Amino acid sequence: MKISLLKIIPVLIVTAALCLAGGVAATDGHDYQAPDKQLYTCGMHPEIISDQPGICPICNMKLTPKKDGAAVPGSVTIDPTTRRNMGLVTASVEMRQLQKTVHTFGEVTIPEPNVQSVTLKTTGWVERLMVAEEGQEVFRGQPLAEIYAPELTTAQREYLVALTAADSSASLGDFLSLARRRLENLGLSDYQIEHLNITREVSRTIIIRSPLDGFILSKKVDVGDRIGPMSELYRIGNIDQVWVTAKVYEGDLPFITMDQAAIVTVPSLAHERFKSRIAFISPTIDKNRQLDIRLEFDNTRLRLKPGMYAEVEIISKLPGTRPAVPRSAVINSGIRRVVYVASDEDTFEARTVATGSVADGDLMEIKDGLTEGERVVVSGQFLLDSETRLSEAIGGHDHGSDHSDPMPSAVPAMIAMDQADHDHDEPASDDPYDIHTCPMPEHFHVLNYGPGTCPDCGMALVSVAETDNDEVYVCPMPQCGVAESEPGTCPKCNMFLKKYEPGAEYDQ
Repeated sequence: MKISLLKIIPVLIVTAALCLAGGVAATDGHDYQAPDKQLYTCGMHPEIISDQPGICPICNMKLTPKKDGAAVPGSVTIDPTTRRNMGLVTASVEMRQLQKTVHTFGEVTIPEPNVQSVTLKTTGWVERLMVAEEGQEVFRGQPLAEIYAPELTTAQREYLVALTAADSSASLGDFLSLARRRLENLGLSDYQIEHLNITREVSRTIIIRSPLDGFILSKKVDVGDRIGPMSELYRIGNIDQVWVTAKVYEGDLPFITMDQAAIVTVPSLAHERFKSRIAFISPTIDKNRQLDIRLEFDNTRLRLKPGMYAEVEIISKLPGTRPAVPRSAVINSGIRRVVYVASDEDTFEARTVATGSVADGDLMEIKDGLTEGERVVVSGQFLLDSETRLSEAIGGHDHGSDHSDPMPSAVPAMIAMDQADHDHDEPASDDPYDIHTCPMPEHFHVLNYGPGTCPDCGMALVSVAETDNDEVYVCPMPQCGVAESEPGTCPKCNMFLKKYEPGAEYDQ
């Protein structure tokens, strides 16, 4: 944005008048005081400096003595009264053994190896059902249905012929073995074949028996049905053991290991708790960024029913001790993570940190940027962050802020008041906010008062009105200079943010 000399001269005149009338001077963030003279400043507006006690011309707060030495870049000094009003609370960086409890939910299921289908390996007709209801308990070898199968009848006759021939001539033993194998391939058990050896009588029908102990999960035939090799008559499941299958998010994968202890709570059993260990972790992740885990339980008392809802807790402890702070201390801008460290009682320094896992107790692991014993702000840090950004903007500094601003946010508001008197200069915008953003949709989170450069891709910012970015929210007071990509409250005046519309004026 170009600023003509005629626009800047009135600003300089106003500043000079303040200096002469009240003994207050705006600085660029550097301390010009003489070594032997005490200066005073405002805790909320550190750009205001006076050589004598007084009142801040901006917020009418009492000026406090200014400490010697230049401020550390990215830091701000807050007087005790303002600190109490802002509700600043600090906590120490501590070395902790972090524990993470993964909460998820699952379902009681029947183990896949304990489910079997009952089929016929040839064509036949159902003549009688001995078990005709789903859910009925059955036992291994129990008759289920009587089937007429012509091919089985023929195979029995061939076997009896081979058996008779083998009795008279040992050389026909191979023929007998082939006939017996055919019966086995058609589904006859060793017991049924042995019965045929004894009786030497062809049975017109064959009895289908249960292959295991369990319950009838499904029955798909009725008397008179024609069935074939692809037909399933029954599905039987044994639930003496059951699984609890649950889903875990990808982000919790570091806390999940094989044979790890877990606790399952079943609400339908008066929230009874069952202990187990992880027996399976899926090697793949689904489209919802989740993976399956499995727990195994003994269920001989049949208390756990397939289909029951179950709540799963998996407790994991990270090895060793690690620096940790309350998660509320970390400000996540999307580009970096910042905490405010108390340098002394009144000075707070912004510091970029590298974070790790979030543990129980709402603790966040700090991988880099903090040391044990340092104190960080855990309440009121957002007000502190806005104050630090304002101080840096007024002082002409930019210490890695999220949004590049080529011009202090307070200056456009002062110049805008003077533009009406200079119609011969370039025309003023009808928009009291003039919000600019990156033309790349993936960088719409970059918002700036006036033109500038995108910190993510380096492209020149353009007016929001020239883009499809409709998720912009501003403070009804333009002088606050607040523009966000999500609704909320202004960190400076605490007013509710309004959805931005180019050229619109908002009620204050």
